[in-house]
Amino acid sequence: MRKWFKRISPEREALLANRWLRPVAHRLTHPVIWHFNRRNVARGIALGLFVGFVLPIGQIVVAALLAASARGNLLVAALATLVTNPFTFPPIYYAAFRVGNLLLGSSGGTGAIPVAASDAPTSMLGLVMGASLPTIAGLLLFATVSATVGFGVVHLTWRLSLARQWRSRLLLREADCQSPNET
Repeated sequence: MRKWFKRISPEREALLANRWLRPVAHRLTHPVIWHFNRRNVARGIALGLFVGFVLPIGQIVVAALLAASARGNLLVAALATLVTNPFTFPPIYYAAFRVGNLLLGSSGGTGAIPVAASDAPTSMLGLVMGASLPTIAGLLLFATVSATVGFGVVHLTWRLSLARQWRSRLLLREADCQSPNET
């Protein structure tokens, strides 16, 4: 996966040449935010997941700017925001609304609301405003939990992968030492 990320990463010169990125190009070309090490990838995942849940639009730009300032991997942060996309958006927001209702201890419009014809615009606004607070609370909980879990999973997976590589190297070295030398 690391090789795939490196292959799709833009070149430094391409970033410097882009006229839209010129004002912030000095920040985007810093080598630390493009390295694929455990700490940078974990920061990128955490930032991307958090921003992906909290912001409905402009996620990739905000995640990239946060990753650049927090020294997280910029590409990973941008890709992690895709956890919320047009296919996952409705179920995530519905689940956030339900979880937010549980957190706030309100029913949040689960029953039918009788609306008079003359009160339709004000009652619709009240319905939207009543649903937004539980949804925001649920999204903040989802963002915090997913960022924390993502950060931990990256660190754990990276360590387990390194341990497996070291174990295979050790076994290979032991096999080389025990095999008879043919000369």
